[in-house]
Amino acid sequence: MAFSCVTRDLISVLALLLLSFTPFSSSFSPRDKVTIGVLAQLCAKPPIYDHFCAGWLAPDPETFNLDISGLVDLVLQKTQLFAYKNLAMMKGLVRTTNDPRLKAPYTTCVTGYESAIKAIEGAQTFATSKSYKLASQAASKSFDSISSCEADLKGQQNVPAYVPQRNLMYGRMCTVDSVFSSVLSS
Repeated sequence: MAFSCVTRDLISVLALLLLSFTPFSSSFSPRDKVTIGVLAQLCAKPPIYDHFCAGWLAPDPETFNLDISGLVDLVLQKTQLFAYKNLAMMKGLVRTTNDPRLKAPYTTCVTGYESAIKAIEGAQTFATSKSYKLASQAASKSFDSISSCEADLKGQQNVPAYVPQRNLMYGRMCTVDSVFSSVLSS
């Protein structure tokens, strides 16, 4: 177990180092194999937060067994799974909160994540049919779907610290989804 943690950390460090040294390709093909260098180039595309992107994808051994089209499918799948987990978390908070001021914001978050899941599932459908521009737009829509949730929770007392952190992570995932898809649409 310790070896896998060391290996994962080493891959993350290597990917981050490559972000600084890898020359940028002007275009990518859906069939290009994902290497550490390709991942570094993709993760360095604005507005992606590159340290999040590399740290999220480099430790996953499946990442480097894919082509870029498969990588888009993978990030969309991982984002969808995270959205379902966040939806379950928000539903749990609606049920268990003792603060009546938080009931409405948490309910807004439930609605936001339900919409976000529909949008990310749409992105998956578009990516499967190689409609990458539409996949990118749907991933952006998924990110936008949680904006009311974030706004309603901002400044609220008694919100667990992990809630805004998970919303932030979801937003970063959607950004990766959108940018990776848009790279294949150009």
